[in-house]
Amino acid sequence: MTLPEKILWQFLRGSSFAGLRFRRQHPIGGYIADFCCLQKKLIIELDGGYHDKHKEEDANRDRFLKKCGFRVLHFSNDHVFDRIDWLLQTVAHELAIDWEKSYHDCLAYVKYPQRLHALLAGIKKYREKNNVS
Repeated sequence: MTLPEKILWQFLRGSSFAGLRFRRQHPIGGYIADFCCLQKKLIIELDGGYHDKHKEEDANRDRFLKKCGFRVLHFSNDHVFDRIDWLLQTVAHELAIDWEKSYHDCLAYVKYPQRLHALLAGIKKYREKNNVS
């Protein structure tokens, strides 16, 4: 998993997001979804540099997944680092669930010191590598 995927996974894992179970790196047909909630038929994709060069492949993949009944949300890696609250709110809106409750449940889950430390360290590492203030 990439660093942005690891960070987002901390918010989605363990049914911490509105009690919904997300799977990571879930196979569907010949494709792998970054994050998938089978119960709500929702896929979350984090798009990095690879996706910039493979737009046609991504479009074909999205068409296939939609034919299978999935909704697909795309976010950039930068959204994880700079706008994680907006990203999670967008997911909650798409799932038609209570944003405030979901967000507080996620934060309570992530507040375990080792998880929070790992998230902050990952964000700091990314910012240093990419000269982001």
